[in-house]
Amino acid sequence: MSTVTQNNEFETSAGVLWDDPEAGKTWLVSLISVIIFSATVIALSVMYFQTEQTEVDIKVIEPQYIALETLTMKQKELLRSSGSYSVDVVGKPVTRERIPVEQAIKMVAQNPALTLPSASAKQPSAASAPAPTVPVTNSAATPAAVAPAHK
Repeated sequence: MSTVTQNNEFETSAGVLWDDPEAGKTWLVSLISVIIFSATVIALSVMYFQTEQTEVDIKVIEPQYIALETLTMKQKELLRSSGSYSVDVVGKPVTRERIPVEQAIKMVAQNPALTLPSASAKQPSAASAPAPTVPVTNSAATPAAVAPAHK
């Protein structure tokens, strides 16, 4: 049989079994435990959703196509290299030379005959340009379908 002492201790024939904890310490330990548990749950949620978004970005939004990357690298290498190749023109094989892009740009820049004329040199002035005409293909065309050239 046990008896309660003045200090809230249970005494048995074997001695003191346990002591009731103080209310303030119990609340403090409980509050700290809840805060640590909440912080752990929030941290794990943030890590999970960041990892999930990273995986979606890698696998769905920006997938890496190995075949396309390989093709692109081969094409860029062809643009940087020189050599000859054959092309069928009207059933006859024609051998052509390939030069690097940088060399082709320099050749075009040095040859004024290969450069494009300026925009002002291309377009004739409006006063000297002939009036556009509308071709009539059907003699039964309605007057609304045929517009006058200029007034």
